[in-house]
Amino acid sequence: MIDVREDDGVPYVARDCVGCGYCCIKTPCDASRRLYPGARRCPQLTWIENEHRYKCGLMMIAGPVGQGYRAELYAGAGCCSGLNSWRNDVKERDHLDMDFSWNPLDPVFQSFIKSLSQNFISSDSISLTILGMTTDLQNKGYSEREIDYIKANITHIFTQNSSKFSKEFIG
Repeated sequence: MIDVREDDGVPYVARDCVGCGYCCIKTPCDASRRLYPGARRCPQLTWIENEHRYKCGLMMIAGPVGQGYRAELYAGAGCCSGLNSWRNDVKERDHLDMDFSWNPLDPVFQSFIKSLSQNFISSDSISLTILGMTTDLQNKGYSEREIDYIKANITHIFTQNSSKFSKEFIG
């Protein structure tokens, strides 16, 4: 189905959503950013193997809560990224191959890192802490690839939220 509408005098073409995951992976919605601050990929994005597509876990919630998310996220309104190449190649994407799109960090831990980053902490202290955590993750059986990705996520959240003073002083 192609739906042509006009918003503010500008034509808009919407196609049916094929569940490629492009929108949720590339640009998380406002609901995702509220619920999972710091995550670059929404943990609610779920690959449904037997349907060969992604679905939003928030939209699958029953009752008024789910209805609220479906209304907020324009369920059924169609795809507004109709030219993305993923529409023609719907598959489960490897979380680790995407630039900060897979965030294995618990939202509470992400909030902790964000709060910590706004304090004046030396880069040596941060490096030593991450080094200790790396050893712990190795002992728990995480692969080097997963550990590198987790460290990159922590560093990303930390640098995105550091105070201007800390950035100028620490570098």
